Amino acid sequence: MSDIEPDGGSGDEAYRLPADVEFAFVLSGILEVTVEGRMVTLETGDAFTFSASSPHAFRAVPAAGPARVLWVVSPALPDDTQRG
Repeated sequence: MSDIEPDGGSGDEAYRLPADVEFAFVLSGILEVTVEGRMVTLETGDAFTFSASSPHAFRAVPAAGPARVLWVVSPALPDDTQRG
C-alpha cells in the first residue's frame, strides 16, 4: 500500500523490479504510470497490470491531491528490494 503525495512518485528515473508481474489498484486519487515510455492515467477504481521487469515509473497527479495505491508484485520481492 502506498500513500503518494501530489506530484510524488518513484522519481525521474524508470526502474525495474526482479519479478514477473506488477499490479496497481488506485484506491483514491489519480496516478500516472509510465511503462516502457508509454503513460497510462489511472483514476480511483482503476487497475493496471504490467511487466515488473520493464522500465517503469509512477507519480500522483498534482491537481488530484494525494493518491492511495495498492500494489501487488508476483512473485514476491526479496526482503532487501526497495521500491521507489
